[in-house]
Amino acid sequence: MHWGVEVVAGSVAAVARTWRDQSFPPPRFDYPGPPGNLRDEPWFDYCVLAVSVLACLWPPPGATMWSVTRRERTLTDAPALFAAITDWMGPDGLPDLGRFASITATESRRLFAGEGVLQMVPQRGVRMAAVAYALSDRWDGAAVNLVEEAGWDGPTVVDLLASTVPGYEDEATVGGHHIRFRKLAHLAAAVMASRSKRRWSGMDSFGVYPDYMLPRLLRHLGVLSYSEALSGSVDNRIEIPRHSRQEVAIRWATVHAGHRLVESIRSVGTPICGPRLDYFLWSQAVLGPDAHRMGEHHRTRTLAY
Repeated sequence: MHWGVEVVAGSVAAVARTWRDQSFPPPRFDYPGPPGNLRDEPWFDYCVLAVSVLACLWPPPGATMWSVTRRERTLTDAPALFAAITDWMGPDGLPDLGRFASITATESRRLFAGEGVLQMVPQRGVRMAAVAYALSDRWDGAAVNLVEEAGWDGPTVVDLLASTVPGYEDEATVGGHHIRFRKLAHLAAAVMASRSKRRWSGMDSFGVYPDYMLPRLLRHLGVLSYSEALSGSVDNRIEIPRHSRQEVAIRWATVHAGHRLVESIRSVGTPICGPRLDYFLWSQAVLGPDAHRMGEHHRTRTLAY
């Protein structure tokens, strides 16, 4: 536990045995919030814009979690953010890159208006403007051009997002180790592919996504074990600095634990891949009936996840 986090091999095996008969459906991303009628090209634009700011959805100390109400239903977390961006697109229901590229600070506040506190609202507006400009300038006004250049291959889409679209590179160098997480780039590719007219290649090679909800669940399951110092920081909601050893260790251990779980679950005869495991874990951690019993998640103020 040199950096404060350990993947517990015995717990990995025990959880795999428990999930021997568990169903792991493919990611559908069918929760409320995203526009229901978009497919293919406009859907790709929407995904690249929305996922670029799909991060830091927890409230600061003393504040309540941000939420929006749509059709008499209160939404939080990813569904709330997607719903806010969906509503701002306008009456035609299409993502207008020109409008996003010129978004102002006042418009950002209106876009993300709701109850509770959403952190980094000005930065989210700046991020979406930069993303819209990159899609217009580098990719001739459409994310589908990026996808086509990638040959409809998921890992290549991730590489191109990270190298050409602001906000999608996610890397850290700690203790001589250089790690590329690219959580949002992997998620954007997966969400785009979920409503694509063409089948994408390489998607099953994705691992789980290193955010803040998955390690919370993995710790609850005993798959991740934190040092006393790190446990104290997480349990007392003390912010952990971006790119610190503790923060990088939590994220790296999450990816490694996901890989170990995929191997162990396969070894007991249950077919699974990284994206299916990620979707199952995220659903349990955010939307599941026991989500409120899983303890605290780590807090790092960043738009990377």
